[in-house]
Amino acid sequence: MTEVRHHRAPRGPVGRALAGLGSRLGVGALLIAAVAVGGLVKSATPDADTRERPFVRTGRLGETVDARTFEVRVLDVRGAKEIVRLGRTRSTGGVWVLVRVQAVARNEPTSIGYAALRDGRGRLFHATERIRQPLARGRTLQPGIPVEGEIVFEVPVEVATDLSIRLAWVPIDQRMEAVAEVPLDIDAGMVASWQARTEPVTVADATVVTGQVTR
Repeated sequence: MTEVRHHRAPRGPVGRALAGLGSRLGVGALLIAAVAVGGLVKSATPDADTRERPFVRTGRLGETVDARTFEVRVLDVRGAKEIVRLGRTRSTGGVWVLVRVQAVARNEPTSIGYAALRDGRGRLFHATERIRQPLARGRTLQPGIPVEGEIVFEVPVEVATDLSIRLAWVPIDQRMEAVAEVPLDIDAGMVASWQARTEPVTVADATVVTGQVTR
């Protein structure tokens, strides 16, 4: 029978050097693998902004959208170069966007503490502070009683055709909070007509919708 010989590293300094090299190569491979696995885990783990992002609930014009503490319907949108509120006229170098909404508290009194327009690039334009808002940031909504009113924004002309409205009850930090979002469907013809209008638009007051009580 032919003897099967096993290859062994030669004894002495050369053998020890080869054995040490193999050990180092093995450790290096393990380190490379560990780094690669760590990178995969890190890439698969969402960062804080992703983990704590708002719960955005979307709808269309006329549809009811649940914003957790209230429900809202975006009814209409109009615009102008000048607006009138409480007897004072305000002009803009951009365009005023007036969004008419109907909102109703669900289980307890609440308010629309946050209102902003979001353009296609993710930029936010908050409800203007140049006027006293009829509905947002102040009007208390009572459970089951719908209220309609306009929320007014001032935006650059070039973004007016690519806007969605965002509404929530938390005024500052919407992380992990429900946010209602509705595209406004504004086209270039609408914006042109708003800019061509010579008379200012009067901002509508917020009013209770009579004859409608929700449960």
